[in-house]
Amino acid sequence: MASKQSKHQATTGSQSKDGIGKPVRLTILAIIYTLFLAAAIAFHAQEGVQRLMEGPARICIWSLCFLLCLVYHKKRSSYRVAAEHTVLPPLTVILLVTGYFPDVAMFLIIVTIITSIITARSLKIGILRAGTTLVPIPLIKILFVNTSHVLSITINQHSVNAAFNPYQFQNWLLPLLIMTVAVPIVRLICDIVTFFFAQIPIRKAMHEYSLSHILAMALADLLAIVWIPEILEFANIGSDTATVLSVFMLALIAYSLLLMTVDTMSRLARSRSALKCIANVSDALPLPNQVPEETVVRRINRGLTRMRCFVSDANNLDKRGYSYRYSAPISTGSRQYYLAMERSIWNRPFTSTDETILLTCGEVLTESLRVNKEVTLLRTESETDALTGALTYRAFIGHLKSLQTENVHNLVAVVYFGVEHLRTVNEHYGRKIGNAVLRSVGMRLSQLPDNATLSRVNGAEFAMLVTDVTSTSDVEELATRMRNLAVMPVHTEEGEVSVDVSSSISFSNATDGFAVLLADASAHIYESESSNLPAVDGTTATLAAQNGSDDYVNVSDVLRHAIEDNTISVLYQPIFDVNTKRITSLDTIVRVHDAKGRTLAPYFVTAEAHRLNMSVQLTLDVLETCVKDMTAFRQVAPELDIVDICMNGSELGASIFHERLEQLTHEQPQLRFGLQLGSHAIHVAHDEVDDEVADLVALPNVKLGLTNVGTTYSEVAAFAHLPLDFARFDKTVVRDFRTPRAKQIMQRTLDISRDNDAFHVVFDGVETLDQVEFIRSIGGTLAEGTLLSNAMNANEFLMRLETMGTSLPEAAPRQAE
Repeated sequence: MASKQSKHQATTGSQSKDGIGKPVRLTILAIIYTLFLAAAIAFHAQEGVQRLMEGPARICIWSLCFLLCLVYHKKRSSYRVAAEHTVLPPLTVILLVTGYFPDVAMFLIIVTIITSIITARSLKIGILRAGTTLVPIPLIKILFVNTSHVLSITINQHSVNAAFNPYQFQNWLLPLLIMTVAVPIVRLICDIVTFFFAQIPIRKAMHEYSLSHILAMALADLLAIVWIPEILEFANIGSDTATVLSVFMLALIAYSLLLMTVDTMSRLARSRSALKCIANVSDALPLPNQVPEETVVRRINRGLTRMRCFVSDANNLDKRGYSYRYSAPISTGSRQYYLAMERSIWNRPFTSTDETILLTCGEVLTESLRVNKEVTLLRTESETDALTGALTYRAFIGHLKSLQTENVHNLVAVVYFGVEHLRTVNEHYGRKIGNAVLRSVGMRLSQLPDNATLSRVNGAEFAMLVTDVTSTSDVEELATRMRNLAVMPVHTEEGEVSVDVSSSISFSNATDGFAVLLADASAHIYESESSNLPAVDGTTATLAAQNGSDDYVNVSDVLRHAIEDNTISVLYQPIFDVNTKRITSLDTIVRVHDAKGRTLAPYFVTAEAHRLNMSVQLTLDVLETCVKDMTAFRQVAPELDIVDICMNGSELGASIFHERLEQLTHEQPQLRFGLQLGSHAIHVAHDEVDDEVADLVALPNVKLGLTNVGTTYSEVAAFAHLPLDFARFDKTVVRDFRTPRAKQIMQRTLDISRDNDAFHVVFDGVETLDQVEFIRSIGGTLAEGTLLSNAMNANEFLMRLETMGTSLPEAAPRQAE
């Protein structure tokens, strides 16, 4: 509350509470008002005390009626020291008409002071409001000096067309009209005096008034009493003033209750609008990286009526006839701005709900900017190659997959540049010169057009991703130009070094879409992990066969035959508890080998199986192997009942996969299956098979998890729309555990798991004791890595269980290689 008030004070240019520059002067003004009020009470004290002695019950009843009438109040300005609207003018007119004013004036003044102090919750402000409320009474008494004659005309049964009687118009309707205009003016003058004493900028304070509200309240007061003659004539209550007063007091109480109801409903509507604005902004989370403030403003305006929210570079706007509210300053590093609300003087005044909207939505925007900045920095560091400044292979694949959904109908090309004979350069000049050559080639290739990005996909190879391609010839010309730039000699401390760069191009097409690009990209990383195997497609393999070379293989055929013949193997990586040092579950790694025994990278296996439309068969083979092996494992270690399997998303829409998994949950009720989704599977699960995912997680002993957490936006968004049970941090995030941003991401994910006891977090890639200690320090428990256990085949792991059980040995510090 204190912070909200301070921010409101800042928006109104205040130096202290409510913009009061000199609170001492305001106290002096309150004392002056107190003296006048005391004098007014003393002036009417004699008659008041006499009437109280004559009829104490009656006076108490009328005072209670006054209290009910005056408890209603309505602010006309955002300043707390400003006057408020009450039903005192109609009440005073009624008392004058019936001749009861001298009898109850003292009690009316006392009740006015009490209600003003109660509603203001401050003695000083209450005295000021009471004085401002009672100031118009002398004017009203002058205007209605002939009220007794009006009353006699009003209640005369023989009066004809009383409402149009000239005498009644002159002494009743005309004074009412004058009073309707004069009372707000008198109160406004009192406010100006108060603002002057408090050193509140009067011009700025005037902007806080709502003319529409002032006119509406004045008109309501006029209508409340202008029909008194008609009401009396209709009621036929006679000429007894006590009866007349009773009727009008009841009517006035009903009128004040009606105003309170309208005011309450208005405040509820304002609160509903505020909640709607905040809900609209919440629905837009996470906010976009580009101009998120425009999204917030658009969502706020969707929930507001008769007000406008916009972005302002300053918080001192002074447009004539308008009033403003501002959020706390929002900084993007290079720019500082505010969320601002604007209303005209004809519109309703600002309320605390409007300030709540600005405060809450401003904090949401600030937090979103901070998170986006940290995530961008973390992604930049994790997805940028430190040597060349190009993107990493993982970032390249992520960008390619995002284009697969965003630019599905656009032509996209990938140009690969390979630095030839880099190993020879390293051997002849040394690795330092080799790195200088690679860095220089990367800098030359980075001089790209706006529709292209550069990535380093393996040790000596770069990939240029070109979007919005208009023709293949343009890409070929660009590739030639970039290659000619890259092959220029590199000047090093050892002299000039010649550079040879090869290039190749892949295009997406209308038939296969991005499948060709993804397959080629996966093959390039396979080359890096398989002794730089140069050929990856059928054409190159055929050429190699014609040349009598045995260095080239078609890795797609290798994978296809392995799946068809079910010759894949499964390795088991134990997941252990860092506190109990016991194995709690197993993660699976698919292994496929070519004819020479070289291993296909797991990522390539998953991506290529998807391109070949063999993902379902591959996953089912892995599932069957795991069930068979887990049955053997549980004979030795019955407590081992969880196995995790990675999927790429194609399985989610396959009925055969659902049927087999459901069958296994009945056949093997003691086993629990953790289905891990990567970034591609996340898109499939969200966009195509929402119902199938819901059916899947409804199966007994089936858990849904997220892998490679902390690396892409799509994975972060999965927490919001998928029923996840566990998450596995990417190795790169765990490896950078000393980085504050990586630590913060892991800590926040653990906070999510603590809020949901059924949600678990696994730290992958644990290789050092320092990482284990870090996981313990932030409250993590589950870890996976080579520190305490390597991945093993079924026979090796079974032998380990038979000798050591699920207990892990004490880890020793790893020796430097």
